[in-house]
Amino acid sequence: MAGMRMGEAKLKSLQKKAAKLVSAAESLTILFDQEETHLKRKAEVTRLKLLRSAILQRAEWIRGREIDSSDGYKLAKLAGSVIGIGLRIAAPSQNKKMLAAGDSLLEESASEKRAFGTILIRIDKKDIPDGVDVVHISRLSRESNQSETEVINRLKKDGSLLLTEEDFSRLIDKLVEGILDTS
Repeated sequence: MAGMRMGEAKLKSLQKKAAKLVSAAESLTILFDQEETHLKRKAEVTRLKLLRSAILQRAEWIRGREIDSSDGYKLAKLAGSVIGIGLRIAAPSQNKKMLAAGDSLLEESASEKRAFGTILIRIDKKDIPDGVDVVHISRLSRESNQSETEVINRLKKDGSLLLTEEDFSRLIDKLVEGILDTS
């Protein structure tokens, strides 16, 4: 009988220890889940910040290309004007072909205007981060012989959200803030 009582006491002791271990394991599970959520949010924030950095660097690179294109266009326009003036000066008044060519170059140089420098951030239907890219609005305008407004309207009609670099940066900041607020 004494052995049975001792066995019962050990069993109760083991049951209490097991209950404490189960409770501790449940508490650890909750802590691990919270830490996992925290780490996932932190990783999301890091990805958003890296995306912003990459997009803004790409926009800066494109802006440099736009400046180069604009400078090249201005030089070509200037060269056309100089050649046009040279043909007008050098052409004898009876050489109508040379006069017409000079007039044509001067007219083209004076009238033609091209758009340069408009760069926007596009978020398409794939959303953030997969649907984010830098859009060279001025280049698209030049290539399609449409105004920048027409290009922008076409992109919006296709379901794209177009943002300036500043607005894109603010959007990322708001997303980061929202992620961190739920922590």
